[in-house]
Amino acid sequence: MISKDFMYCQYTVENKEELFDQLSDALKQKGIVKDGFAQALKDREKDFPTGLPVKHGVAIPHTDGSLVNSDQLIFATLTKPVVFNEMGGDDEDIIDVSVIVMLAVKDGPKHLDVLQKLIESIQKEGFIDSLAAANETEEMFEIVNNYLYL
Repeated sequence: MISKDFMYCQYTVENKEELFDQLSDALKQKGIVKDGFAQALKDREKDFPTGLPVKHGVAIPHTDGSLVNSDQLIFATLTKPVVFNEMGGDDEDIIDVSVIVMLAVKDGPKHLDVLQKLIESIQKEGFIDSLAAANETEEMFEIVNNYLYL
């Protein structure tokens, strides 16, 4: 579920739509998700935003598992923040996000478990700071494995 292949260190995109398209394409090329995954992310993000108001701004985009073939987490740190709406906030509540953790999880109950563990890890002191400061994929991979227990 955690792979160096899906660690994007200092990644550059213009907006969250481009981010969803590019990361979904990478997942699709490996057979992890089906056609329509990127659009499902965009649709869900409109109704249920995933931006978290924490240092560096974090977003956890995800959608239901109907378009997922096998489980994968995708981690990205961005060279420049992109705008997300705040989870549970109003339309005008926006966050500049620099750290992305995208979920592609097939099973509903497992999806909730992974999401819960991910949020617990985000709250651990040092996790997001370390991720945001990482300069290479290998470093990101080590940080994730030190903080996130799935």
